[in-house]
Amino acid sequence: MEKSRFIGLECIRCGEIYSDPQITVCRTCGDVLTGKYDLTGLKINIKEQKHSIWNYVPVLPPVLPENQFSLDEGDTPYVRLENYGSMIGAGNIWAKLEGCNPSGSFKDRAASVEVSLAKQWKCAGIFTASSGNAAAALAAFAARARLKCLILVREDSTLSKLEQISAYNPRIVRVKKLFTNKQTLMESLKRVETLLPGWRNGFVWAPFNPLAADGVKTISYEISSKKVPDYVFVPTAGGDLLFSIFKGFSELKNMNLIDKMPKIVTVQGDNASPLVQALEKNLDHVEETGTPSTIAGALRVNFGANHAIKAIKESGGFGISVSDREIENAQKNLAELDGIFAETSSAAALAGVEKAIRNGRVQKDATISVILTGTGFKEYQFNQSELKGIELLDSVNDLKVY
Repeated sequence: MEKSRFIGLECIRCGEIYSDPQITVCRTCGDVLTGKYDLTGLKINIKEQKHSIWNYVPVLPPVLPENQFSLDEGDTPYVRLENYGSMIGAGNIWAKLEGCNPSGSFKDRAASVEVSLAKQWKCAGIFTASSGNAAAALAAFAARARLKCLILVREDSTLSKLEQISAYNPRIVRVKKLFTNKQTLMESLKRVETLLPGWRNGFVWAPFNPLAADGVKTISYEISSKKVPDYVFVPTAGGDLLFSIFKGFSELKNMNLIDKMPKIVTVQGDNASPLVQALEKNLDHVEETGTPSTIAGALRVNFGANHAIKAIKESGGFGISVSDREIENAQKNLAELDGIFAETSSAAALAGVEKAIRNGRVQKDATISVILTGTGFKEYQFNQSELKGIELLDSVNDLKVY
């Protein structure tokens, strides 16, 4: 396998390039950076099965083989939603099941890169702030790499997510109002950087760690091994997943491995939609909004970053927001009709597809990809009232045939 083709970090706004991979933001204009690679003459067989993101070494950050820590993340199932599609009148919907990753979400792709870089750069430990999925992923890969790990979680993180994170044995700290706004979050992370010199800030967001996106962009490489869709619907918080999807397809297009760019669509909750609102106002930046509220916990943010707007506009996509009821219905119907149990944040993307088709923004015969970001076990808690609705028999002899 060829070595990394990494050139440097490029600013998405002014185009400044930095050869140092540890720079976090553009020193000229302050905007988001992204990994730049020499794609000239590069030949990647996207049809070949890949068992880890590290099979895409040429388009990943420069990490020596001995520092590449993997749990065979990636290569997740890509399933046609025949029954759900029929229900909403669209016959060509495909779901990327990122909940099948080792810790149960797409964040494993980013965590593999972040932990590998921490080992490459001989960091004493790694830390992050998260609503749950990124925390679980980072803690899992830190355990794999035998690297110290500190996790800051929001106070409303679900017990199911906290239980999983605890299993990897990092230090966990719940912090009140951690994600109240961008400033609160950044101040919290800076404080930890001061307290833990020599540790890596592994917060999975491009304004802090632009190279994490290169692990996530492998989703696009995997989708393209089947068929390039017309649209990709992405549940969105800070915008890294969405930008990564766009970046992956852009690289493939530049290598002439695909002949078109899909339109990238962001989906957010009705009351947690800073990116959608920015698009509706035709802004080139994401404004901070009011207190966020959505049943999709991983999408409960009121801020974003400019790289997501760039991705949507350049791909010809759009933004759409959905209600809690629409999200719940999508989650329930997906499980009942196609046997896939996805977390609410994932189901938001499906709710967005249904709404976009209903509103005529997407044609019913279009090929649509939906990124189902995590498993439903991440946040589901079976309660006593639901348990009472399940039959209890003294014996199977009492079973009545329907």
